[in-house]
Amino acid sequence: MTVTDFWEITQANASLIHPREDTETPLRDIEPPMDWTALFGNENPVEIEVGCGNGDFLIESSKRHPEINYIGIERSRKYVRWTKERLLKRNITTVCLVCSDAVYFVDHYVADGSVQVYHIYFPDPWPKKRHHKRRIFNNDIWLGAMIRTLHPKGGRIHLATDYEAYFYEIRQKLDAVPHLTCIPPDLIETEQIPTNFEMKYQAEGRKIYRALYQLRVLRD
Repeated sequence: MTVTDFWEITQANASLIHPREDTETPLRDIEPPMDWTALFGNENPVEIEVGCGNGDFLIESSKRHPEINYIGIERSRKYVRWTKERLLKRNITTVCLVCSDAVYFVDHYVADGSVQVYHIYFPDPWPKKRHHKRRIFNNDIWLGAMIRTLHPKGGRIHLATDYEAYFYEIRQKLDAVPHLTCIPPDLIETEQIPTNFEMKYQAEGRKIYRALYQLRVLRD
């Protein structure tokens, strides 16, 4: 399968879900890039969670920060439906969901400098060596698209994983990105909203590795 074939298959099954309006729109029917102001009806900052699972982080974070708009990207339609129902029950109006491959959506539909924060918690480590190429941070398209779409005035990337080797592999890649700074642990905000994976792993006694990166604000 070629890259073009993969994108065509991905696009055919991808959609934008707006729980507030109970609508679902195929991404192929949306003209890129996404217009966040039109989508949310305001100009609040936008944060994206990659792999939102059952929506624990999105729900809690949107309750604490109603001044922020959230996009949750998830490939599993089962989890997307589940999260949608949870959002509807809580009447949360600041979250939209995207059922799609994250690399495809961000690369094709997210405008330059339009994302204040990326939340990437417990990305699939694909632990078998022959599968390492499937890791999202081993995809050059992903890394470039994420950096391109970060807000130029202090856009951030929040990372968390229980997989030590993958954590330092990600760190190595991000450390090599110009104008991206790793914030020291003692300066990271203390507020942490656990995902269902984090709660599970903590109960098992696993160590959680975290990092925060920020784009340096460049002078004109």
